[in-house]
Amino acid sequence: MNNSELKSKLSKSIEFLVSDLSQIRAGRISPALVSDISVEAYPGTFMTVKELGSITVMDTNNLAIVVWDAGVIDAVINGIRNCGLSLGVIKEADRIRVNVPALTEERRVEFTKNVSEKVENCKNSIRSIRQDAMKEIDKDFSDKVITEDEKFKQKEEVEGIVKEFIEEADTLGDSKKKELMTV
Repeated sequence: MNNSELKSKLSKSIEFLVSDLSQIRAGRISPALVSDISVEAYPGTFMTVKELGSITVMDTNNLAIVVWDAGVIDAVINGIRNCGLSLGVIKEADRIRVNVPALTEERRVEFTKNVSEKVENCKNSIRSIRQDAMKEIDKDFSDKVITEDEKFKQKEEVEGIVKEFIEEADTLGDSKKKELMTV
């Protein structure tokens, strides 16, 4: 695994974290809150809410989802109810209304814990990628593809790159927590 391949894999972990954190509401509601929720639209086929319909902001506490295929309305409703965001979902004539409760201090604290969890999952993913890279370096050394000096040099480079990405994950988490706790 060369450094560009390593950075690419680590970037995907960070991108996933950014996507995850965007679903946690800090202030005003936005369609991003529900857009990436996975729903079993058709038997065995999972799709995100944004792939199944259009999402708009109705007012300060409500989102409207207009589903393009009426047959998946119940699946979207169940997916949003079971996503763990404590959202109220109401089926209306031609759309789904998602009621987003106002953020209380208690909910903000709960969300900061959720942010910490997501950041830790990202860091675990990064550590796993680092472990794979280290195993590959050790394998190259045992196969006599690289010398011992090259092995240590490559391991140092991997550690440096991984450290940057872990710091980036921490920074993203800290800024999201700060955003959550700002009233």
